[in-house]
Amino acid sequence: MMDQNYLFFESIRIENGRFHLLGLHEQRIGSTLKLVFGQNYATNLEKYLSIFDPPSEGLFKCRLRYGMTFDRPEFIAYKPKTISSLQMVVANKLDYGLKREDRREIEALLNKRNNCDDILMIRNGFVTDTSYCNIVFFTGKDWVTPANPLLEGVQRSFLIQSGVIRSEQIHYKEVAHFQCFKLINAMIPWDSAPERNISGIVSFQV
Repeated sequence: MMDQNYLFFESIRIENGRFHLLGLHEQRIGSTLKLVFGQNYATNLEKYLSIFDPPSEGLFKCRLRYGMTFDRPEFIAYKPKTISSLQMVVANKLDYGLKREDRREIEALLNKRNNCDDILMIRNGFVTDTSYCNIVFFTGKDWVTPANPLLEGVQRSFLIQSGVIRSEQIHYKEVAHFQCFKLINAMIPWDSAPERNISGIVSFQV
């Protein structure tokens, strides 16, 4: 049963004791609290997390659940999954603009991935995200990410602000014209994201 005290969560990369992109995580928490509860965000995230003795060596995922209050963070040793293939699935009715604990709709779509490692969700004909990552495509000249993702990830925001990638609407029929793709999220920075051949994306079953 879903804990109604903690409806949302953040996954924060902590590497050798240093938290990554905390400012962007704070922005997302703040906008979520304002939108859902009408509450202004007033917590120093780094100060709060440091209370719980975060690991000083190695790569960890800090999973922080929150609602009107913050839960105790979990620090989980992190090893990225190997994702090489994606099955396109229709997700026209899926709304995941906030990073919710309730992921049952996404989990149901994952059951349609067939023999692929993950899914690529298509909403009203346009590419959005995989089940846990934003996607970025290589045109042969530059890297582009869908303009209307299901969730605007902090790594995605950072890379757009830094000029590493740009955003544009991408129709699912255009995917085959790209050369390769990368999957990014808060735990997978740009330089750590492997390039995958575009042939790993499987279009709809007909």
